[in-house]
Amino acid sequence: MIKILIVDNELLAGVRIERLLKNMQSIIFIGQATSEVDAVAMLATKTPDIVLMKKVMPNIDGMSFSSMCSRATNSPIVIVCPILDQTDSLRQRDNLVDTLMSGCKAVYARRRAASSGERSHLYSYSYQGIDAIPIEHVRLLKADQKYVKVYTAEANFTISETLKNLEREFSDVFIRIHRNALVCINALQGIKRIDGCACALIRGIEVQPQISRRLEPKIRKLIAQL
Repeated sequence: MIKILIVDNELLAGVRIERLLKNMQSIIFIGQATSEVDAVAMLATKTPDIVLMKKVMPNIDGMSFSSMCSRATNSPIVIVCPILDQTDSLRQRDNLVDTLMSGCKAVYARRRAASSGERSHLYSYSYQGIDAIPIEHVRLLKADQKYVKVYTAEANFTISETLKNLEREFSDVFIRIHRNALVCINALQGIKRIDGCACALIRGIEVQPQISRRLEPKIRKLIAQL
């Protein structure tokens, strides 16, 4: 869960952003500070992960406040926006959500760096919020242009990572079957030929990704050992 604090002297900003965030997964609006005094108090009592701050506010020095946030116990990420109380147009909402998702990615990256051991989830960021995908639920990772599509038995997601990094990080969980696909080792069930090509049968999903000719002998040997 990521906690969002709004710093804006216009109360309408908080109302509109709360309305925008209320249906977004894994994100919670924890309140609005309309003055520096309120903001400092809420930093201590609410411990936000992200502070969305209006660029120009009376009686608040943005640089000093950002520096104060960096020294706070949980050191929230500060995102300064020109205007927070205008989210009526689709373009304005999209820009705000994109900015917020960038902040959320930074929060999870920070948590990951602070933790020890292998991470247990992948994260998908969208206008519906944040989906935390347990690694043990992932059956297939497939490159899709600049992104990676994540297949589970329940749903599919899109994440902004690379197969190369995922393969390196989870080498004991996934195996490469093609330049564009990694499969969960424990979910491999067999190989089926489709139109002369070897394709992987994966437990829990209907997708049958192609196996490259170079890697087919390795995959067959692995399946025989499972």
